[in-house]
Amino acid sequence: MLDTASTAPEIEAAKPDLAVVGVGSVEQHSAHLPIDTDYLIAARAAPVVAERLGALSLPALPYSVCIEHRGFAGVVCLKPDTIRSIAWDIAESVGLWGVRYLAFVTFHGGNFILNPAAREWNMDGRSPRIFWVDFYAGLSDVGQNLHACEVETSIMLHLAPERVHRERAADFVPPWLREDITVFGMKRLTPTGVWGYPTRGTAEKGRRWLEEGIAKSTAKIARLREGCEGIAGV
Repeated sequence: MLDTASTAPEIEAAKPDLAVVGVGSVEQHSAHLPIDTDYLIAARAAPVVAERLGALSLPALPYSVCIEHRGFAGVVCLKPDTIRSIAWDIAESVGLWGVRYLAFVTFHGGNFILNPAAREWNMDGRSPRIFWVDFYAGLSDVGQNLHACEVETSIMLHLAPERVHRERAADFVPPWLREDITVFGMKRLTPTGVWGYPTRGTAEKGRRWLEEGIAKSTAKIARLREGCEGIAGV
């Protein structure tokens, strides 16, 4: 596997055209999940995506844009302009040694800025091309689960069960829409930090959701890379 355990000469010899970076977050996940839940999942899942694509796996980013969780302890938030600058700096760096495509796979829903950041970079004709992938987009049977929920609890039960405090989990679904978080923030809509049904989480569900997310993310990146190869001037 090509990753940061590889040496500079090994990477130079392999000439990877694609690099993959997972994007996590440090934020509250109620009383039953640790604050680095998103980062832990990113650090475990993104390298699998990279390996399946024959890509270079770069270390996951632990911090990102999670301003919607302000008011809870344990939240470490980057400003949108900061994560955009980080993404562009990484792109500029890997482009210097031949990487043509850079995929950011985000494991936190608040990183919307990565979409326009990638769009601006790409529309300006810069290299490498930046792909933005939401790991959780399109997962099946998610229902009303949004945060510290059945999905995240299940994946953590699969990856790190010793870090899940199941006895503290409590279901809660506020009578609001996801987009209302932008107006009110999570603290006002769900005082416990939960949006969904964590008590329904199981390790087997986590294994299935994790594999589905990896498969969908891998397929999307492969499609985008193939599309770039097929479009003149891209």
